Amino acid sequence: MKRRSLIIRSLLLLTLTTMLAGCGFQLRGLDATALDIPSLTLSSPDGRFEDAVEQALEGTGTTLEEGAPLRVNLSEEQVRETRLTQGGSGNQERRLTLGVPFSVQRSEDNAYLLDQQTLEASTTLSVDNNNLLAQDELRDEALDSLRQEAARQLVDRLRALETP
Repeated sequence: MKRRSLIIRSLLLLTLTTMLAGCGFQLRGLDATALDIPSLTLSSPDGRFEDAVEQALEGTGTTLEEGAPLRVNLSEEQVRETRLTQGGSGNQERRLTLGVPFSVQRSEDNAYLLDQQTLEASTTLSVDNNNLLAQDELRDEALDSLRQEAARQLVDRLRALETP
């Protein structure tokens, strides 16, 4: 009797789960790609982070144009590298941290909606001091990944921003 009851409950749970998945149920905020801001002005120094931000914003359907109602101000990216292991030869662990100060202003009155905050992303990488070429390539790949992560953080903060 207990076994039969357990089987019925399991089948009921499986059926309900399948029905929810089949009707397109999603948790709110997951995989939300659209941004409620149709256009932005991006004020930043030219570089790889600006490219990552442009790509992330265009992926949300936001266009970049001069004279948009909101302006995102990006400062120079700051890269910190911290050695986590001691020793001069062999493999070493290093923490690479990218920080980018930013702010968001309304264009009409220059009022700050987000005043001087910092996007920060970090990763740990293992480098071989005996292979300097691979070390530079690994560092560049890690920095590109950190730029993409910081750009996603910026989009998330813009998504949480209440716009008129």
